[in-house]
Amino acid sequence: MGGVYGEIDSRAAYHRILGEATEIVLGILKQRPDDDTMQRLAEELDAMKRWSKNERVPSDGERGSIDVGLVAARALSGATGVEGDLVQKLFALNNYFEDWPTDEEAANAKDEDFFEAK
Repeated sequence: MGGVYGEIDSRAAYHRILGEATEIVLGILKQRPDDDTMQRLAEELDAMKRWSKNERVPSDGERGSIDVGLVAARALSGATGVEGDLVQKLFALNNYFEDWPTDEEAANAKDEDFFEAK
């Protein structure tokens, strides 16, 4: 897998990666409870979960309000280890959530599709 949605190729994979990213962020917050970046990420990931729960389709406004990818790019640039893995998940989640593709679109997405659409 690859492309603009990373390892997310279906709605089920989206929910799995969202859960994994949330676990990482909450784990970091246990070690660093005053980390503003992780607090913001936790809030946004929670919103993504609530807005997509029970097969709900997030509204355009909700999808446009999430910027976990931008936060990752700015605050976690060059991160390695667990935080590096988190960055990759956040980029994929951000792109997927913003586009909200069908399973078929997600499974066949390539980076070129993203750049052609912009």
